[in-house]
Amino acid sequence: MKRYSLADHVRILGAIAAKDIVDALRNRLTLSLLVGGVVMMLSSMVLPMLLELNDVPTVLVYDPERSVLIRGLTAHDAFRLRLVDSQEELENEVGGSFHFVLGLTIPPGFRQAQGSGGSVDIDGYAPHWADPVLVAERVAFFEAQLSQASWQTVRINVSERPIYPALDEIGQPFMFSFNFVIVILVVGLAVVPYLMIEERETHAFDVLLVSPARFFHIIVGKGLVGLFYCLVIAIALFAFNARWIVHWDVALVGFLSSALFAVLAGLLVGLAFEDAATMNMWMGVLLLFLLSPLLLEQAIHRLPGVLQAIIPWIPTTAMTRLLRMAMVAQVPATAFWTHVGTLVITALALYGVLVWRVCQLDR
Repeated sequence: MKRYSLADHVRILGAIAAKDIVDALRNRLTLSLLVGGVVMMLSSMVLPMLLELNDVPTVLVYDPERSVLIRGLTAHDAFRLRLVDSQEELENEVGGSFHFVLGLTIPPGFRQAQGSGGSVDIDGYAPHWADPVLVAERVAFFEAQLSQASWQTVRINVSERPIYPALDEIGQPFMFSFNFVIVILVVGLAVVPYLMIEERETHAFDVLLVSPARFFHIIVGKGLVGLFYCLVIAIALFAFNARWIVHWDVALVGFLSSALFAVLAGLLVGLAFEDAATMNMWMGVLLLFLLSPLLLEQAIHRLPGVLQAIIPWIPTTAMTRLLRMAMVAQVPATAFWTHVGTLVITALALYGVLVWRVCQLDR
């Protein structure tokens, strides 16, 4: 058997990957999957864009004394004022909002001071990514509105402590990680197997096998194609959500682990099935299993104990948690390494099965 140098391996893999990257765009099925991934990606961007276009000043208020004046302002037409029940809820909603909202905590005695003609200081909160110019504009706006409504001078002192989203709350981090993992799974888990099925049906596999390429070159080349398209999608998602990313190193780990898992699983699916119909059926079952933790996460405490014990160890749970950790103030070290370990062990297991299968077929 001919021995290949490192340069030979690189040249062969580069040629196969370049060919398959172009073929994926020519194939209607894989192109539809890529377009579907792009549409899903864009759908996650639409809500923040629409909220920003609807430029109505919005403020969240925690008012422990439940002032009638503050409650009355919730019906104002010039702005939106929404009440929350606690300081924790206020900070979680300000930090996790899809668009800029100002948070205010009404101090004790505000109700009694109404109409006194004096002055009152109110604590304000802004998300860490907010534009300082916009913050200053909204502070001035709500100072004027509250001063006029309460017949006293209101000063809003925005906290120097930036507000970050909470890890377990539904908000921008949850939606970002949810859409990110779904798109990466669709691209990595589906595009590669369909390319392999098509090459079997068109006998392109047979042509490649009589070339200098060996079977493992073909498989690795397909994997590089999957990683390439995952990278393209990830760059677009990260670019749009860059202002929310706090820890880029954690985000990179989340992407690499997600893409590697999806592509390895896709390669195994492509090797396991000979026809598209059977593959579609089992791929649907696999996707349902992998996406179930994302759909059930908010209701996990109401699930049976067995499911509560299993769900945290499913790879997609680790993927979404890692991506969310990239958007919070502090990364919990124990949870981070637990999720990384889960994905590394899963990837090594998939890689071991893949190598075994490739060695069988390469004989």
